[in-house]
Amino acid sequence: MSLPTATRPRRVDLSDPTPRRRRRRRVLVVGGLLILAAAGVWLVWFSSVLEVREVRVVGAEEPRAQEVLAAADIPAGLPLARVDAGAAERAVRDLSWVSAVEVRRGWPNEVVLAVEVREPVAVLDPAAPVPDSAAGGSGEGSPTGAWGIDADGVVFPAEELPRRLPRIRAQGAALSAATSVVGGLPADLLKRVVSVTATTMDDIDLHLRSGDVVRWGSAMESETKAEVLRALLKRKADMYDVSAPELPTTFKLR
Repeated sequence: MSLPTATRPRRVDLSDPTPRRRRRRRVLVVGGLLILAAAGVWLVWFSSVLEVREVRVVGAEEPRAQEVLAAADIPAGLPLARVDAGAAERAVRDLSWVSAVEVRRGWPNEVVLAVEVREPVAVLDPAAPVPDSAAGGSGEGSPTGAWGIDADGVVFPAEELPRRLPRIRAQGAALSAATSVVGGLPADLLKRVVSVTATTMDDIDLHLRSGDVVRWGSAMESETKAEVLRALLKRKADMYDVSAPELPTTFKLR
């Protein structure tokens, strides 16, 4: 009969390795994300993969498109993310014939300059002085010698103007007021106007193609004045005075 023998109990590791694995996995994930973020920053801001390879203008034809490109001055090879869109927009907006501009990034390698050109409602009379602000501070002139005026009263160099636009002879605030009157005239009255003169904001005259003159006064109550004038034109006269539309008058000077 053999004596019983005692066996030494095995040591059991009661610690759970799962939390350690989780911490290790978390460190690896965070490290990988940091590496990816660094690679993304390098790719977008410093690499040549997303650099400017083409700058395109929409909304303006040649040669004005070249003026826009020169003003924006966006260099090829610059990473798209580092293009200063605000500075480019301000520079293009300084071109007096541009009413609005937006710089758009066309990933991966294109910049689009979307411009809106001013639409003339009248022409600056050749005898009228060109305002100092007409060149938008850029020193530009009119390639054709013609200057358009848009609905806001901005004078800008014009390459081509629609036919039969009225000419305006005025300066400063009087020019803005006269332009406001022209821009608000109904089409049937506007086509009768050949030119507009204004010495002050309250002394605007419309010269009709018939040779008759309309004393308009200020730009206020233009809608009412237009209705009154339409009725007065049914009478033959040399001058129509609607400066006080509640008391309109007509004159025969010849």
